[in-house]
Amino acid sequence: MTDTANMPQWEENRADWKQTSEGPIDSGTTFQIISRPSIGRPFGWEMKTNLRITEFEPNRKFATEATSGFLEGTKISYLMEPVEGDKTRLSRVTEFRFHGLARLMRPFQAPLARRDGGVEISGVKRILESQPGRDAS
Repeated sequence: MTDTANMPQWEENRADWKQTSEGPIDSGTTFQIISRPSIGRPFGWEMKTNLRITEFEPNRKFATEATSGFLEGTKISYLMEPVEGDKTRLSRVTEFRFHGLARLMRPFQAPLARRDGGVEISGVKRILESQPGRDAS
C-alpha cells in the first residue's frame, strides 16, 4: 500500500508516480504524478500534479498534499489499522481544494471521490487476495 510502484495497480486514476526528490520515501519526499481521472478518461485527459508526502509510516499511514495544479492543497491520507485477528481496516480521507476552473467540479467531486475510493479499496483487496496465503477480508 505504501509502495508507490504499486499505485497504478490499485488507484482508480491509474496514476504514474515518479519520485522527484532523492533518497528513500519518507515525510517530505516529492513526486510528480500523471493521472487519468475517470471523468476525463474517455477524452484522453491526463493531469500532472506535484505531490509531497506529509506523513509516512510503512504499512500504516501514507498521506500526500498536492503542491501544484488546479487541485493544489488537496490532501489524501490512507490509514491501515489492525482489527480482530489478522485483518486490517483501510481508511481514506480526502480534503479537496479547488482553484480556477476546477471549482466548477465541486458539486461532482464528492460522489466521484466516494465511487473512486470504493474502486481503490476493491483494487487493494484484489491485489492482497491474489497473494498466496493472504485473505484480505
